[in-house]
Amino acid sequence: MFNKIEFQTVRIKKFIFILVILSCNTIVKAQDANEIQVYASATTPKYTTIIELHSNYTFKGPKSNEKYHPLLETIEITTGVTKDFELGFYIFTYNNNGKLQYTGSNIRPRVKAPEAWNWPIGVSLSSEIGFSLDPMSKQSDWGAEIRPIFDKTIGSHYLSFNPNLGLSFTNKEYLFEPNLKYAFSAVPKASFGFEYFGNTGKIFNPYKLPQQEHAVYLALDLFLHPLYEFNFGIGKGLTESSNGLNVKCYVGRRINWKHK
Repeated sequence: MFNKIEFQTVRIKKFIFILVILSCNTIVKAQDANEIQVYASATTPKYTTIIELHSNYTFKGPKSNEKYHPLLETIEITTGVTKDFELGFYIFTYNNNGKLQYTGSNIRPRVKAPEAWNWPIGVSLSSEIGFSLDPMSKQSDWGAEIRPIFDKTIGSHYLSFNPNLGLSFTNKEYLFEPNLKYAFSAVPKASFGFEYFGNTGKIFNPYKLPQQEHAVYLALDLFLHPLYEFNFGIGKGLTESSNGLNVKCYVGRRINWKHK
């Protein structure tokens, strides 16, 4: 009994060590409107690649600029490197008034706690490093994100929480950007629920409420085929600095490199 507990403790310490290494050495741009998604803890299986297209359109901008109507398209390519480790790459674009612009890229490694550990919830850590280009000024900025991921499925109910930590190298600010998802599987191949996305500002000195960003989305997920994924959401901003009305959608295709 003692040896079993001791072995489990060593595995937990090893996993925490990996998380610390990734958090300290892999730095990235915080999630913005290019990719509006709450992550699940599971990683992409080994020998599998997922290609996703994220599309987000702002029908109504923030209160200060309600005529802000960009279309943001993001290509995400993620490959399973090992059973519990994946590597993703992003290409961001911005389209306003019919002009398509490249606005940056990120690289994202992610590691998860192995299922053999039998933890009561799913746990993984995602972190990114990348840069963005301002579509107006053309100035570039390097940024960072560390995204712990916790999720749990209980019967037909699914919960996921991503307490993201963002870092802007330009402003030298650490930001807290929590994400939350609840979904209910009403039928075998679909789930309905809501997603929350926020940005409260500096971790130790939050913005005043009007300057914070809080948005809630009604979301639909479809599971029509094991090789495909689909998510659609309609979101409303809850503060003056949030986009008033936004629509998001992403579709994905899995490719198994060892499948006949």
